This record gives sequence, C-alpha cells and structure tokens, in this order.
Amino acid sequence: MNVITTVRLSLAAAFGAAILAAHAPVHAKGALDKALIEDIDSVFNDARLDVKAPGLIYSIIVDGKVAHTKSIGVRETETDSAIKKDTVFRIASMTKLMTALLILDLHDQGKLSLDRPAETYVPELKFLKYPTSDSRRVTTRDMLNHTAGFIWDDPWADRQMARTNEEFNAFLQRAEPFSHAPGSTYEYSNLGYAILGRIIENVSGQSFTERLQTRIFAPLGMKNSGLEVADIADEKRAYGYNWINNTFTDEPILASGSFDPIGGVWTTADDYAKFVTWVLSAWPARDDADNGPIPRRVVRSVTDGSYILDPGRRPGLQSTDDCVMSSGYGMGLHISRHCKAGAVLRHGGGFPGFGSYVIMLPERGVGVFAFANRTYAQMYVPVWDTIAKLVEAGVGEELGILPPDPRLLSAYEGIGKAYGAARITGGGVQFSDNFFLDRSEERWNTQLPAIRETVGDCNVSEPIKHDGRLSGSFTWNCEKGRVAGYMTLSPVNPNLIQMLRLRPIMRNSSGRDMTVDFNWH
Repeated sequence: MNVITTVRLSLAAAFGAAILAAHAPVHAKGALDKALIEDIDSVFNDARLDVKAPGLIYSIIVDGKVAHTKSIGVRETETDSAIKKDTVFRIASMTKLMTALLILDLHDQGKLSLDRPAETYVPELKFLKYPTSDSRRVTTRDMLNHTAGFIWDDPWADRQMARTNEEFNAFLQRAEPFSHAPGSTYEYSNLGYAILGRIIENVSGQSFTERLQTRIFAPLGMKNSGLEVADIADEKRAYGYNWINNTFTDEPILASGSFDPIGGVWTTADDYAKFVTWVLSAWPARDDADNGPIPRRVVRSVTDGSYILDPGRRPGLQSTDDCVMSSGYGMGLHISRHCKAGAVLRHGGGFPGFGSYVIMLPERGVGVFAFANRTYAQMYVPVWDTIAKLVEAGVGEELGILPPDPRLLSAYEGIGKAYGAARITGGGVQFSDNFFLDRSEERWNTQLPAIRETVGDCNVSEPIKHDGRLSGSFTWNCEKGRVAGYMTLSPVNPNLIQMLRLRPIMRNSSGRDMTVDFNWH
C-alpha cells in the first residue's frame, strides 16, 4: 500500500525498528508451547466455520514479540488466494483506539482540553439541540468515553463513511443525536468519534490521514496501513464478503471520508502487531527513556474515566466457570478487570465485509487479535477463548508494579525486630500520629507476646509482597504456625507506619487453617 510518501517510508524504515526496540519488554516470559499453539489453532479453525468467513488471520503477542501468527482460509474466493501476514484487512472500530490516542496526544501537548465544550473546537456543534434545558454542553471527554448522550448508531454510521467534511458540517448543523442528557450514561456512538476526527483536524491543522501517519503509522513502521482502499494492490487486499443464501456474496467497500475516525483503517497482521506491541509497552510506569511517538503516560491514559457498566461473565465458549468482571469504556477501548488476567483492554470492529477483535493484557504483556473477511464476523469468541487459554497456561506473568519505597522495606525490617522483642517499639520503627490512637501501645505490647506464645519464633526475613510503593503483605513461617501481616505507610513525608495487622494462623484438628484473633478488632 502506497499510503505515505517516500520520505515518510524512509523515516519509518530508519526509525520504526529503533522505536520498537526502545520499548524492550519488561514482562516475565511465559511458555507458548507446541501443544498450546495447536490447541489455539483449532479454536480459530472452528471459529472460521462458525462465523462462515472465507478466511481469517490471528496473532499472539507476548513479551514485546509476535509469538505466533496463523492464517486460515482465503482472502478472495474466486481464485482461492490464501491469506498471508501482509494481507490487508479493514479493522473497522478498532480504529477508535488510534483516534483516541491522537486526541489524548493533543491534550498532552496542551493544544486542547478534554473538559471544555467540544464546540470550542468544532463550531458547528453550537447548533446541537440538547434534550433538556439543563443539559450541560458535550465535551471531548464525553465523546471519548461514549457518554455524550448520543444514540447508538452502528447501522447508520457504517454507511456514512464517504461523507465529505462539507457534508459533515452541514449535517452537524441539523443533527439531533441525543438519546440521553450528556454525562448521564454510556451509549456507544460512532458519531462522537467522527466528531473527534474533526477536532483532531481543526486543532492540529492536519487531516486525520496525515495525523495518523505522522504520529502513529510512520514512527512505528506500519508502512502497509492507511485509509484509502485505492492505495492497496489488489493482490494484497482481503475481499469482503457476506454469507447469504448459503453462499459468499461480495460486499461493496465503504469509501473513505470524514467518518474514517470511527473505523476506516486498513492494515495487516504484521503492521497491527507493531501497534499492539507498542501499546503494551506503555505498561508499567517506569523511569526508562521514553522514545515512542506518543508518550507512555498518554497511552496509559486510555484507561482513564471509564464509565462502569454492570458486571458480567466474559464472552466465549468456555465462560461458564469463569469469574465475573467489572467493565467500563475508557478512551477508545472497553476496560475490564479480570480475577486472573488483571486489566483487560479490548475492542471489536465490524463493517460490511469485515470483522475483527483485539484484547490486550497490559499487566501481563500479552495481546491477541484476529481479522476476518466476513460482514461483522464475531471474532471476540475465539480471541477471548485464546486469552483464557494463555492465562491458564501462565503465558505472560504478571507485571511488577512500582518497586517498594526503601522506607517500606526499612519499616518492615523494624517490625520483624519488634516481633522478636515482643514490644511494638522494639524495632526502632517510627509510627504516624494515628497509629497508637487506633490501637494503644499498651495493647500492642500485650498482643505481641500472646502471638509469640501461640506460634513461636518466626522467620521474619521473608520478603514483603508490596502491592504499591508504600504498602504490602507478608507471611512469616513460625515454629507452631504462621503470621499473616499487612502494613501501610502514611501519605505524608515522613512516610511513617500508619497501619499494621498481624494475625496468627494455626492448624485445627481437621487440618484446616484457623485464625487466632486475640481481640484483633
């Protein structure tokens, strides 16, 4: 695809690999063995038949590298031409994350405010007719989060792709999109993301295409990605199909236009893997040099401001025994927290002729995505099931959070000494002003000897398992049982111990753990 100039292509060649290399993986590697790969391949083989797609391709990213890519079926039915890693698919609404990142990038540069009325940047929005007299003005953040109050519009919006900017301006002056008052609830709106595209153009002075190329595609070396189908060599393009009357029927390609920010991107598995790898590399927060096209802090901010939805079990064929997740919509991504996978960033894409899905686990350094060439192909099922298999297999160990503050480690060492002395101040530790108000020194000095008498001497050299820079849990193995503990430092300098719990644990006659309370309330 010849979608960027020779100059930009040379820049991508020169800098793309360097930028990706600068985002060296910081995750512990997991095992993606032959049996697991074969199992996952079978998931997608079945999925292609289930969704009745001519073909699909999927990739797994682990630890900053493509661990596995597999194509199944054909890109074009007349000649049975096979799908390859450089076959170009339209990813539809998976474009929205890129749109969101461009907005957040401009916000980070101080060129726009997410919380000012969006009409500040798109004057045509002043003509919007609000649903109530007390509705507040729609903001850029509202549209990022799908909380603008606009009606869900997938069927309508897909057919607006080719609108010119002039047509879009005229439409906005007579638009009545409100289903709810702004900010009152979540409702998915493509119109909102089309308006975000106009904000990008008006604020940056570049077209959406140019901004996408200069800030994401060219720096990451995504040389086969763009918005214009005319730029794709015919032998490289996945043809779009629908399954009608038990046969594959050609789907006309939706033309590029002012609605591109909702879903216009064409890309390959190779290119999109570069994008997913770069996004994942933004986690965790750290002190390393940040040489990416958009700063790591900006990429991580896609999880900001999620509107929390009702909890529910994950989709997929293996979901019956899985845990419940809480979910919301951040900036261009659905955001969930899963009991085993941690943070889950996900989005699907569906257009006439195409279906796609991506899941990223930033706390494990794992990503999975799939493209298929059938109308609204539901790729979320095999992608979710693949993620479940990877997590169960331990692929991509959990990321370490920020390292513990040295003061936490020092205070923890002092608590171990205090236990040995059976006196709360016996370890030379300092406590914040609330500590002895919450539990008196006298009470502590009564309880510590009682705990020692119950479980005996303990191995207090066991490392603390920090869950933040200033807090953590620990378990001491003792002569006659265990001690489970938790401690936090105060939020002011000096960061002194504000809370400490020590719970002795014994085995009862049936062999089960039993906590000995000692009036520990």
